[in-house]
Amino acid sequence: MIMQQNEDAFTTFYYRYYDLLCRKAYRRIPEEAIVEEIVQDVFLTFWNKASTLDAGGNISAWLYATLRNKVLHHLRTEQTRQVYIRKLEQLQRDVSIDAQDKLDLKQTEEEIHTIIQALPAQCREAFVLSRYENLSYREIAELMDISVNTVEKHIGKALAILRKGLRDHPVELWLLFLMGYALIQSK
Repeated sequence: MIMQQNEDAFTTFYYRYYDLLCRKAYRRIPEEAIVEEIVQDVFLTFWNKASTLDAGGNISAWLYATLRNKVLHHLRTEQTRQVYIRKLEQLQRDVSIDAQDKLDLKQTEEEIHTIIQALPAQCREAFVLSRYENLSYREIAELMDISVNTVEKHIGKALAILRKGLRDHPVELWLLFLMGYALIQSK
């Protein structure tokens, strides 16, 4: 029944496995909100692939394998993010910022914000989801209901507009702004 994407059968199946999958994921990621999001993603993936799955196969094994892969992906992504945060913090400690640099940085930050707000709506949304929410192009495409290629074009356009709007600013200010923003986002 689930293979034909029967919603009632899927609902029964969902309630049968939801708590089990959450408990399993919680062993590796002790953050309830993240676990629930990962488990929801497992079921979304299952629903989208239900018609192509082998009906005679072990569906619970498929669920657990998919959960394991998504948990490992999350852990790898989080570990990589933490490495970059530590490097940025070290770089920030190594770089001294005088009062004029701070003023220039604030002005650059305001200009970046103004440029981003002036972007076309979908272009701005794709850019913000990519740069500030750290979503992949695939995730953005699914969220915005557009193709990955369109997401790439929106973000490329946003970056080109930002480069053009900030071409008179030294590269160091861009780096300081990005370092500061990355550290703010990680806290």
